[in-house]
Amino acid sequence: MTDIPKNDPDLVPTHTTAATSSVALWVAQHHGVPVQQCSLIRRGLNDNYALRSVDGTRYVARLYSIRPRGDFNVDFEIALLAHLVSRGASVAAPVLAVDGRTRVPLQFPEGPRALALFRHAEGVTPDALDEFELTGRTLAHIHEAARDYAGPSSRYVLDGHHLAGKTLAYLKAYPELGEELLETYSRLVQRLVEELAAAESGLTRVVCHGDTHGFNNHVSTDAAGTKKTVFFDFDDAGPGFLAYDLSVLPWSYLFRKSLKEPDDALRERWTHYLRGYRAGGGVVSEQDLAALPLFVQLRHLWNLGEAAGRLHHWGTNSVPLDWLHKQVDVFEAWRGLELRA
Repeated sequence: MTDIPKNDPDLVPTHTTAATSSVALWVAQHHGVPVQQCSLIRRGLNDNYALRSVDGTRYVARLYSIRPRGDFNVDFEIALLAHLVSRGASVAAPVLAVDGRTRVPLQFPEGPRALALFRHAEGVTPDALDEFELTGRTLAHIHEAARDYAGPSSRYVLDGHHLAGKTLAYLKAYPELGEELLETYSRLVQRLVEELAAAESGLTRVVCHGDTHGFNNHVSTDAAGTKKTVFFDFDDAGPGFLAYDLSVLPWSYLFRKSLKEPDDALRERWTHYLRGYRAGGGVVSEQDLAALPLFVQLRHLWNLGEAAGRLHHWGTNSVPLDWLHKQVDVFEAWRGLELRA
């Protein structure tokens, strides 16, 4: 049997999944938390690990992955979370390293990555209608608490270029994507960016969470039966539009259910979500509501781009060519969405 060289000079790694034992050691070394148990939650845009310390405290460690959008936005994310915590907003608090750093730089085979630690958000994802109302109310509190944030700036703004423009570049590198389909997406990007440019002067601006699809906040119930929700995963946060942050929840439902228009379940959830946002002090203008179909499309394009930009890691199966063809009709159908609850 021929010996296999330990280090093949032709091997170019694209993504490394760290062993749970490594993450436990790094957290103990850099954050001073003695870890009793560590398990991988998921590999996604980043790699997330659940940890339990010897005293029973639960944490989530995130290993930021190298992404085509650019360098990590973690300094902004951690500073924003610390600000929100100081304002009493219900978010998963960051845990700084023992030397005060927001992130720990680590050298992986594919390049430099970063480790950050957060408090675990107890509970489960919202399901009942009152939980969607609570989610909306808490998001309003977060938006209000972020108004006077004055820490490090975000590396990106959730504007037309970020949500749509970058996707076109990713699609141009997609293997075997024909010129006709690429031109179709080019026209789609142009339309969406132009529509946003025409509407943006009348839209409410906030510091967006950026990924409020209903799975980045957990609802828990205390002994008295009172429910609370905690938001986490602010990796996609940045200055942007209220209508975008609100649109991500209905987009998620439409996307997961492969719907071209809302069904009764979505209408009920959306009604309670928006009611909760307003009850929490959030003001949603008619212009914001009118822009929701536009932002549902922009979110879909952004999400498509995140997958298309990570073919080296996720592969073409994450965004198949036949699926890309089918989405052209989806974008067109969503232009007429009715989300004015």
